[in-house]
Amino acid sequence: MIFAEFYGPASLFADVLSSMEERIAAALHARPTDVVVRRVEAESDYPGAEIWVELSSEEQLARHGREIAEQLTALLRARKVDDDVWVLFRIVPLERVFLNGEPRRRGSA
Repeated sequence: MIFAEFYGPASLFADVLSSMEERIAAALHARPTDVVVRRVEAESDYPGAEIWVELSSEEQLARHGREIAEQLTALLRARKVDDDVWVLFRIVPLERVFLNGEPRRRGSA
């Protein structure tokens, strides 16, 4: 699973959710169903949008980070978002990931 968090207007999130999942999946050579994007409500007067994408390694960031950032920014700009679009990354190594208490490794079921 690939997780991402969206901070921004609910109406924009509803408009771009499936496209964000598709673009993240395409960049990481994954299935769109393996990408989960959630909207996080935050009290703020900041007009821009912020998207945090979790990756499992610095290598993924180096290989795919720019493409993901460009794709997500272009998507929001196409929806007439004129404010800042921040795409940020969080590295969560697989040895720190557990599913139902069991460690997860690349390629494990």
